[in-house]
This record gives sequence, C-alpha cells and structure tokens, in this order.
Amino acid sequence: MRIQIKGGVWKNTEDEILKAAVMKYGLNQWARISSLLVRKSAKQCKARWFEWLDPSIKKTEWTREEDEKLLHLAKLMPTQWRTIAPIVGRTPAQCLDRYEKLLDMAVSKEDKYDPADDPRRLRPGEIDPNPESKPARPDAIDMDEEEKEMLSEARARLANTRGKKAKRKARERQMEEARRLASLQKKRELKAAGIEQTGRNKRKGAIDYSAEVAFEKKPASGFFDTSDEQMRSKELQQEFRPVTVEELEGRRRRDIEEQLVKRDVKRQKLHETHNAPDAVAKAAELNDPVMVRRRGRMMLPAPQVSETELEQIARMSTEALLDEEMMEGAGGDATRGLLGQYGPTPARFASALPTPVRTAPSGDRILMEAQNLAKLQNLTTPLMGGENPDLNPSDFSGVTPRPTVAATPNPLAVAMTPGAGAGAAGMSVRRGAAGTAIAGVPSTPSVAGTPLRGPGAPGAGIPGATPMRTPIRDELGLNDADSLATYGMPTDNRRAEQARLAALRSEVRAGLSSLPAPQNEYQLVAPELPEDAMDAEGALEEDAADIKARRLREEAERAAAEEKKKSKALQRGLPRPTSTDLLPAPRPAHEAPKLSLRERAEDLLVREMRAVLEHDAAKYPVIPAGKDSKEAKKAAKRAASAYVPPIDQFELNELESAAALLQSEVEFVTRAMGHASTSVEEYLDTWHTVHKDLMWVPAKGRYDRVASATPAERVESTKHEFELVRGEMERQAKVAHKVEQKVGILIGGLLQRDNKLRKQVEETWASLQTALTDYECFKALHEREQRAAPERLEQLMDLVAAQKEKEQALQDRYKGLMREKTELMNMLAAKAQ
Repeated sequence: MRIQIKGGVWKNTEDEILKAAVMKYGLNQWARISSLLVRKSAKQCKARWFEWLDPSIKKTEWTREEDEKLLHLAKLMPTQWRTIAPIVGRTPAQCLDRYEKLLDMAVSKEDKYDPADDPRRLRPGEIDPNPESKPARPDAIDMDEEEKEMLSEARARLANTRGKKAKRKARERQMEEARRLASLQKKRELKAAGIEQTGRNKRKGAIDYSAEVAFEKKPASGFFDTSDEQMRSKELQQEFRPVTVEELEGRRRRDIEEQLVKRDVKRQKLHETHNAPDAVAKAAELNDPVMVRRRGRMMLPAPQVSETELEQIARMSTEALLDEEMMEGAGGDATRGLLGQYGPTPARFASALPTPVRTAPSGDRILMEAQNLAKLQNLTTPLMGGENPDLNPSDFSGVTPRPTVAATPNPLAVAMTPGAGAGAAGMSVRRGAAGTAIAGVPSTPSVAGTPLRGPGAPGAGIPGATPMRTPIRDELGLNDADSLATYGMPTDNRRAEQARLAALRSEVRAGLSSLPAPQNEYQLVAPELPEDAMDAEGALEEDAADIKARRLREEAERAAAEEKKKSKALQRGLPRPTSTDLLPAPRPAHEAPKLSLRERAEDLLVREMRAVLEHDAAKYPVIPAGKDSKEAKKAAKRAASAYVPPIDQFELNELESAAALLQSEVEFVTRAMGHASTSVEEYLDTWHTVHKDLMWVPAKGRYDRVASATPAERVESTKHEFELVRGEMERQAKVAHKVEQKVGILIGGLLQRDNKLRKQVEETWASLQTALTDYECFKALHEREQRAAPERLEQLMDLVAAQKEKEQALQDRYKGLMREKTELMNMLAAKAQ
C-alpha cells in the first residue's frame, strides 16, 4: 500500500487551483478545498492562503517605521506574534522572520551582516519547514500523470456550477414552461370550438401590457405626402460622414496601455523563447525575497536656511574678498589700516571647536533596540547573580515608538533679540561719547557730547542682525543703524530729522579731518571682459549619445592597439601549426657557455618562437580543418579557457622600433647578397620551384623533398592530398547545399514574382511586336492612299460632272414633256366644250 505524506513546496498550479477554489467555496470550507489538491491538507491550504495568497498581505520591503514598531511591540508583548502582526500590518510569520533577522544584524554588527550568508537560508538538499510563506515554484514543462489528473479534476469540479440549488431552479423553470404551454394549448382548443375567453381587467383604466401596446399613438388614416422628407433625407445622406467614437474623443488611455502591455508581453515571450536559461535565472532571482534589496526612504528634517539666504551668503563672501597684492601695491599699511577685515573667518570670532555642519550622529534606533532584545534573551536567571547587561536607552511610554526627527544645527543662527549675537559683536562701529570710530580711528566728539541713541533704544543693534538671519560684518561702518533708519523708519518730526542729518554730516566731516594726508594718487582701470566668455555653470553637459559614441571609439582604439600587439601570423590570418613538437628543442642551460655567438642567437630565437607559438596556440586556439561541428567549437572553447603561458609584453613604440630595425637588417642583407634587383616574377618562380620539390610524408608526419622520398611515400602523399581535397570538396558541397537552401527560402517568393513578371514582359513584348506590325501596315496603306487619292478624286469629279450633265438633259426633256402634256390637256378640254 502506497503511503503519501502531504506537504512540501507549493507549485504555481496548486496556487492557482487554491485561489479558484477560494473564489467558489469561500474561506470556511477548507476540507472541500483541500480535496482538489492531492498533496496538500486542509490546514496547509488555510495556512497558504493566510500566509501568502491573501491579497491583503504586504510583500514589499520592510520600512524603518515598521521595524521600529515591530521591535517596540516585541519588547512589550514577547512571543505574541499573532497579536503584534495586525498592528504592524504583516503576517505572524513575516514578523517572526524579520525579528530574527534584526537580531542577527544586531549581534553580527562588527562582522558586516550579509543576507546571503544567513544561517536560516536553505541550502541545496534541505527541506523548508515553512513552505506556505515562500513563493511558488514554477511549473514544469512536462507534468507527471498525477498532476495532470489533479488539474483536470479541479477544472471539471470548479467549472460545475449546477449544484443542488441550481438543479432545483432549473426544474422549477421547466415546470413553469410546461404550465404555460398547457394553458396556451387549452386556449387554442377552446377558440377552435367557438368558445371565446375574454380577459379580466383587474382595475379600470389599467394597461394590459401583454395584450396592448402601452402609450401607443396611432397614425392618422389616409395617405401622407413624404416627398419633402425624402428630399431632406437625401441631402442629409449626401452630407453625412460616419465618425467613430475614437475620432471624436481620441484614443483612450486604457486602450493605449493595453496595447503597450501586449507588446511588452510579446517581447518577453520572444526573449524567453530565444534565451530560456536567462529567463529562468531572472525569474528565480525576482522570486527570491532575500536577494531583493530596496533603499529605504530618507528621513530628513526641514531646512533652516532658505535658498535665498544661501545665495546671499555666497554673494557676500565672494564680493568681500580683497586681493592682498592689490593692497600691497596700493599703499601698503596705510590702505590696510583704512580697509576692514572681510576674510572668510575673522580671528576674533573663531571658536575653539569647529562649527557643526551636520546633525550629530545619535545611533541607529532599530539597531539599538535589536541589541537590547538580544541581550535580554541571553540574560540568565536572577538566581545566578551577577550584573545586569548595559542596555541602550529606550522608550516605554506607549504602544508605538515615539517618532524622533533630528534637527540639523544652524551655525549661522543668532540670538532672537535684535542687535544681539555675532552680528553685534562683529561690527567695528562703536558709539558713545567719543563719537564714531571707523576702522579703529577715533573721531571727534559730537556736538552734544552724548550718544544719539542709547543701547536700549529701538534699532540700537546692528543692521541686518535680525533673528535667524546671517550676521553681516561692517568694518567701515557703512550700514549704520541711524542712516538705515532714514529708509526703514521715517519720522514725522522734520526738525529732528534735519538735526540728525546735521549731526551725521558733522561726524563724517570730523572723521575725515582726522585722516592722514594722502601720499600717492591711485587710478583704477576696470578690465574688459570678453562678451562670449562662458561661465563654468553655463557649460553644457555631455549628451548620453556622445558618451556612448566616445566609449565605443575608445573601445575600438583599444581593440586596434591590442590587434597591433599580436603576432604577424594572427594579424594576417596565416595558417599556424597545431603543435610545437616539430620545432628544434632548446639547448640546455649548462651548454650555454660552450656555444658560439651564432648558436646562442639561434637558441634565443628558437626559445622566443616557441614561446610565441605556445602563447598564440593557448590564447587563440586553431580549429582543425574539416571540423566545423559543435564538438570542434567546444574543444576550442575549452582550449581558450585553459592556461595561457605568459610572454613578455611590449609597447607599440618598442614593437615599431624593433620592426624598423628588422627591416633595415633585411635591406642590408638583401643588398649584401645581391638580391636587390630580383623582381617579383623571379621570386614567385623560385618559390613555386622550391614548393614543388617539397611534399608531405604522412608516415613521418612532416614535409620532405620529393627526390629523397620513396615511391611508396609518394603514393601515400598523393593519397593524403587526395583525401584532403575530397574532404574539403565535401565540406564545401555541404556548405553550398545549406547556402542554396537558405537562398531558396529567401528568394523563393522573388523567383515566383520574377516568373510572373517575365511572363507579363513576354506578353507585353508580343503585343508590342503586333502593334508595330499593324503600325507599319497602316503606314504603308496611308502612303498608298496619299498617292492614289488624287486620281480617284479626279475620276469621281468627272463622274459627278457627267451625272450633272445627264441630269440637266433629263430635266430639260421632262420640262418639254410636261409642256406638251399641258397643251394636250388644254386641247382636250377645248374639244369637250
């Protein structure tokens, strides 16, 4: 007896059957739903629905708020995952998995936790203890008989909508129809027997919808002239043009989206058809919830400095800088004494600690809570004694964690009272009994000897030192509070205003009188800026197409440079030996001192040639002739992935210098040997003569001279050459046959069209020849008619003249006869009287 244990990984087919069964039977009949699935029980079906298939389940990445809420609730209600899950908005299994993962991240903080190395991640061959909360496995192309039977039975049962109630309703409809037909037959039989049955009106004035037409308007009796209506309908038909709803309203967005979705699905199916392994790998990667990593939402505080203030600060910092060389060449210490210090950071305001430019790090709250929970889990009982673990500060004030948003410190913030803060301290204009000092030079006392305004008066602060605004430094005292008050706070007292202006003029005059006498004269010349100068901000960003073209160009140049570094045999595509066994072996190292200079050079040449051949054979393997099959290509790939012996790498300039040196040596040897005057024809004749004297000896596996070969070796060489030629001929014949088939498929329709057009051309040519013959015949007839027409015309004219004369004679005779008749009639009448 076969024992089948239900459970295991859920498949896509089982998920679809489960969803269709839930749609039909609801969420209470799990036993009936599980009867559709052979390998799953009712409990597993219910768990699968509530853990994965329910549309209300969130399968997105966990947010920071959800993590904080999960850790806070786990601390308040330990192990009560079914209570925590509705509050967080996830399933209990998701909450438990996320909680364990957060604890692992907190414990392995120093080891740089990686989800791919999770110990709970299933390894190949392991069984998933909770498959209901995992994505479904794709269906196999060839399903087994048991799955096919399950699918067909589920399809039949789910398609059966005629249950007990449906059968009863159908039976009632059938009985009602039989009752109606029996009543109709009875009425017809009574009518045939002469018995009329009149219908009974239930209410007077009511409408019997089965016997009459409701609200019917009968037309008037007689004929009606419809000629005008026909004329109007004809005119409307002539002007009518059918217009579709799409032309009136345009294409709907839904139709456009459906068309785009169909096109994407078609492309995806085509891609899956051509590249099935890649499609399967991408689907597996998308279904793996561990590998899905998304960036969380950034939690940034509201900005405390606006864009306008930042732009103002930048403009002031650039305008305030003075060139040291200009000050040195424009008076030295005198000019430096008059000008103020407008540097980026004045020394008098420098603090011992740097100004914070970002929010102080306060630690990761999620990681801190996870570390607290991990320490509490590993805590021993109080009976063991010892100290409690050091926990990070946390909050137990409510069910959900308290939201905290860190504010970025503003180093430019000043006191909330006008005139206070760095702005007030940064001004070098000082008021008091001594008047106003400009750049450290005291001025004469004012007329009244008392300050114009007290420190407690409104506006006594420094201009620009408003709350939460950037402090303005005024070393020359240009932005005086009293002078700005003229524009900012006008007064109605005209005399007080004039007195204040007079005091200001006296202060300025006193301050200027205390200045030292001028020593030099200065003249400033503004430089002329070019009109077409482009700022760095106006520079155009490189286009994506230009970047792509530039990268392609660089790749092509790199490939061309690598191609130039290859050996000449690879560059020219010359045949290469499949092995280096026939090369002379290099001499041992202990024989090197005994060799002559020529032998050493030949040994070095042989070693270099062998190294280059072995490197090229390993990196660019040779495919043997006559083997274009898949096995040969696979062998070439295996050889390409094998070990490549290293060789000395040289730059292009070194290779070019070596080639030039070799070319100069070749020219020198050619001149020394007297071969400079040898023509190409003579060289080719000599080469052919030497080549004919060589033959391939299969027994020896090398080339040898024809004169030194035996007759048997010659026969074997000829047979070998014949086999090679025949193999090449067969290979070329196969290639030609394949090409012929492809060409036949490609130009089959064109050939048929060519035959059809050829027949049409022949028929047209035959009709053209016939037309030319008719033309020549009619042309000859025309010429003959041109010559014979005058003669026939003259003959006809003679006949006409003769006929006229004959007619005239007959008319004269007729006239005489008529006259005689008249006379005779007169005579008979006279005799009769």
